[in-house]
Amino acid sequence: MVYTLDRKGRLRRFSPEGDSLLVHDFQTAIEASFVVDDSILYVGRIDGYVNAFSIARQQVVWEFETLGQISGSPNLIGDQLLVGSYDGCMYTFDKKTGRKKGQFQTGYYINGTAAVWKGYMMFGGCDAWVRVVDVATGTQTDSLELDSYVPASPAILDGVACACDYNGNVYEMTLEDGKISKHKKLLASSDDNEGQDGGVVSMPTLTRTDVYILSGDRYISCINRATGQVRWRKMLRGMTGECSPLVAHDKVLVCTKDGHVSIFDSKDGTELWHYEAGEQIIASPAIIGDRFYILTSRGTLLCFA
Repeated sequence: MVYTLDRKGRLRRFSPEGDSLLVHDFQTAIEASFVVDDSILYVGRIDGYVNAFSIARQQVVWEFETLGQISGSPNLIGDQLLVGSYDGCMYTFDKKTGRKKGQFQTGYYINGTAAVWKGYMMFGGCDAWVRVVDVATGTQTDSLELDSYVPASPAILDGVACACDYNGNVYEMTLEDGKISKHKKLLASSDDNEGQDGGVVSMPTLTRTDVYILSGDRYISCINRATGQVRWRKMLRGMTGECSPLVAHDKVLVCTKDGHVSIFDSKDGTELWHYEAGEQIIASPAIIGDRFYILTSRGTLLCFA
């Protein structure tokens, strides 16, 4: 089964054949993606509530009210749920009971999701700081100020994190025992004005050799992590949005805000396939088995082989 949650708060279940069933209506706007663990769906809402919803029982099993809207997806580490809010706090909950275990105050909006690595979480905020926090103790172990605010989530692979700021700078940070042991600006927004200006509002995508970003105009860029050089850059058929690129099987899947879907060769950026949905797309695609799925802003689910 495939589950979708649209911007109006309607949770639907789809069979592999595309038959749909309305499972639950949260009756409020939802901007964040959900996360599922052990048949419990966790999601944050625009009105500030965090909900845990049992798929088996089809009912909310616990909820918690923050003091600001939630725009980033929750994340899980062990038995704890991590949720950032526009009230400036990163919350930690017991995922089963909903009991608040911690609350780290930053003082400004948190728009993205906390990335996790070996007992630590890393997240950015609208105050331009990237923070590393020990999940068990709730204490900050390190931080790094970027050139501009961080609208999206960092990505971590093998202890190396990548984050982008709104100006279009791309940063790489190495994590060791909760510390940022070294960092560098992998790509500065001024390095190549063509296609780089306009900001980055989506999460970067990491592989062991490259990082892929969508810049705020209409470009996708592949950057070599070792050298910081742009391997290739391609103009998209539409404007980029909050959707992140998805890399699988040596291909890169990209959706634009105005409904264009493209697949590129990850090595040289050759466009291999294109589809025009005719509806706005701001959510990232998902791969399940040999199919990939895209949910449009109107709530249409597209399934491709």
